Amino acid sequence: MGMATLIPSNGNAAIEVANVDGVRIAGVLLEAGQGATDSLLTFGQPGYAGSSSNPSAINDVFARVGGTNVSGDVKAKKMITVNSGNVVIDNVWLWRADHDIQGLVYNSRNPVDTGLMINGDNVIGYGLACEHTLGDMLVWNGNNGKSFFFQSEYPYDVTQANYGDKGFVAYKVGDNVTSHEAYGIGVYSFFRDNIVTIENGIKAPQSAKFHNSLSVFLDGNGQINHVINGQGNASNKGSVVNYVCEVGNGLFLQ
Repeated sequence: MGMATLIPSNGNAAIEVANVDGVRIAGVLLEAGQGATDSLLTFGQPGYAGSSSNPSAINDVFARVGGTNVSGDVKAKKMITVNSGNVVIDNVWLWRADHDIQGLVYNSRNPVDTGLMINGDNVIGYGLACEHTLGDMLVWNGNNGKSFFFQSEYPYDVTQANYGDKGFVAYKVGDNVTSHEAYGIGVYSFFRDNIVTIENGIKAPQSAKFHNSLSVFLDGNGQINHVINGQGNASNKGSVVNYVCEVGNGLFLQ
């Protein structure tokens, strides 16, 4: 029967969750409208701890900014914002359109900054995917977060000035985070329209631990200089895939 598709019409969120425990959102597609939406899904309010004995869950939730719009840009600042603590995220794909029903998307149309922003503590993510957003693709500001598998692809249509020089990354852990652990983090580039150089695919404080991270040059122009925090070789036409096996707490193993 397909998936329910929710589209905000007046710059509001498609779904907002209050400060309650044990909420489950599953099996929906969130689509940006033409209003200036801050976040298509907002889960809780900042500072809400949630419940470890009755955690909330986001399962099989997908979002897109662009794709079906016939005329005019659709937009959102973020696709999913998780402010509550103790939330489990399982299988989300958050996509800014690289093509729509009119053809290829150019010049940063259908703007969205971030696919997934996590501000709550004790959040776990399984199977996270963010693609083509115009800022940091995933931002993790909460403590004691864990993620297992992250896939990302940089936007095709940006420039060095509006993207590379601003230091955007695919996976960013906030500077004030004291505990974070991530497994299987993949960052992919296809700078289709311009030569763009990214300094790091992943940026995190030294307190964070990353296991089996990689950067991949798919096609196009430019490169990713390092996998994470200045570690790992550049991924470009001459060296397509690069790995950093372990990093964090002073450990670096390439």
